[in-house]
Amino acid sequence: MHNENNNTRRRFCAAAGLGGLGLLLGAPALAQTAGNGARAAGVGGKAWRFLINEAVTGETNFFVLTNRYKPLADHLSEQIKGRHAIGIEAVLDIKRFVSLAQAQPRPELIFGKSVNQLAKLVRDEGYHPLVRRADPYKAAFIVPKGSQLKTLADAGRAKAKILMPDEYAATTAVARAELRRQNVTGVEVAHTRYQEAVAQQVQNGFANIGVVNPTIAKKWAADGGRVLAETQPVVNWSLLAAPTMPEDMLAQLREILMGMNTNTQASAVLQTLGIKEWARAERKDYLALLDYTKE
Repeated sequence: MHNENNNTRRRFCAAAGLGGLGLLLGAPALAQTAGNGARAAGVGGKAWRFLINEAVTGETNFFVLTNRYKPLADHLSEQIKGRHAIGIEAVLDIKRFVSLAQAQPRPELIFGKSVNQLAKLVRDEGYHPLVRRADPYKAAFIVPKGSQLKTLADAGRAKAKILMPDEYAATTAVARAELRRQNVTGVEVAHTRYQEAVAQQVQNGFANIGVVNPTIAKKWAADGGRVLAETQPVVNWSLLAAPTMPEDMLAQLREILMGMNTNTQASAVLQTLGIKEWARAERKDYLALLDYTKE
């Protein structure tokens, strides 16, 4: 019965035109289980594992994420000399994502938005930074239009309640870093899972200040709210390669990824991911981030 159900699901996905995603439906534990990536052999041998995590930007599911990043995986697979099939492992939970990245065997490629967690993988686990989103990342402290708070120092004196997203998120890490840098004490820090929920709860009066990503901060200001302060700019969403990746392959991957910026068809793939262009990632930028967050 189990095999019969799997076959039915595969036929359904093929009919829906989901391609490689249909294979994932036959293995629903894929996104949360180490080592369950696609194993179809390409010309270059066993398939590479491509671990994906979008942090806490909103509710989603691993089928949506797999479909979203498949064009990027396909582009890399087509361009790599010797060719490698690339199987996507989409992971929703940040902590689980980090655990899979630390486990053996290591995934060949990793993309994530929790850059503080990626920075620790670079520093502690030997992952190689390939490329990053070109614009820097800054979290924002938002308040309602009528708030009496004018600075983060005011927040400390008022013993304000600050609502942040998931404790593992980069948004939270840099926000705490900025409070520490400005010596803001006496505030109450609370957490909610998703960034969108932060703005909603501040709007409804459940917190004095919210910490959000730049996209939500821009919408907040457009709707009449205020941005009280921003964190220091740090390295943004990044793509890493496994510690064991050979130097010649690292160079080839960087060339392919940077080439996407000027390739019209490939740049369209980046646009669907919310990335205007790639910039070369440097190890020192991740170490600087961790120096800021004290992680």
